[in-house]
Amino acid sequence: MKKLLGITLLLLGLGFSTTVEAQEKFEINEENNNLIAELSASEPANKDYIESTIDMYYAVPSENDSAEDFNSFLNSALSELDNFDSAQDEKLEDIVESSNLPQKRVITPYPTAIAAYKAGIAIVDRMGHWQTANYMRRAIVPLNKIGTNYTPSTYYNKDDTWARMVDSDSLMTAYYGRLKAEAFRGGRASGSFSGTHTFHSGHLMTALRGVSYTVSYKKQANGNYFTTVKVTDIFDFKWEVNGYSNNFGVGFGNNYCAFVQTLGAIKPYKIEIVRTMSR
Repeated sequence: MKKLLGITLLLLGLGFSTTVEAQEKFEINEENNNLIAELSASEPANKDYIESTIDMYYAVPSENDSAEDFNSFLNSALSELDNFDSAQDEKLEDIVESSNLPQKRVITPYPTAIAAYKAGIAIVDRMGHWQTANYMRRAIVPLNKIGTNYTPSTYYNKDDTWARMVDSDSLMTAYYGRLKAEAFRGGRASGSFSGTHTFHSGHLMTALRGVSYTVSYKKQANGNYFTTVKVTDIFDFKWEVNGYSNNFGVGFGNNYCAFVQTLGAIKPYKIEIVRTMSR
């Protein structure tokens, strides 16, 4: 069954909003409905990512739009998201398991380890890396959860200041080449793909460093493209022999956090960020 619905979509990249009145919406087929239900239940970011992807399709209508085209586009985006999430879940599971390995060292008491860790958070805050500090706080394991299967909940941002910082020049450059190859030069009106990116400096490096992303896109009448991007990272610390590019302060802080992680006082968890914009 088709239904009529007015859609309001904020064009973040252009600074104004537009309303698509009485836009005809196509029925979502059973396979896609099942995928939507499964993916929406699995991650807090997925419901917003899927809704933004669907809204994006209708916000930029084209002469090729049909129920078949819509469901094909949606299935491509959902299947890409499903594979993407599975890979990230496996990565988190592997990191958590390796963090739980018995350590052959004198165990630092929880209060001592966490007190020093919180002092580090305060230093990070004073540096202006507020989101890094937020991520560090989320990683703390309550004392009564030590030795259990407790994992901090996913930290999620959507279309806010942090999402705009993450989906900025560096990350855009990483996936824009493929977008141009598939869409601009390849002539595809819509599609989806995934990839990885590493931030090398500043707040994005201390908060995220290496991330994975999945992108869905649709061509606008003016030749530009709407994109919906989901960025995922596993917040964890790995021992760095040479620090971060030989930056002693950042490297020392990272390695102390890696040590605290081996004690079970902090624990890895998922970070997810969603942003929709015109480019």
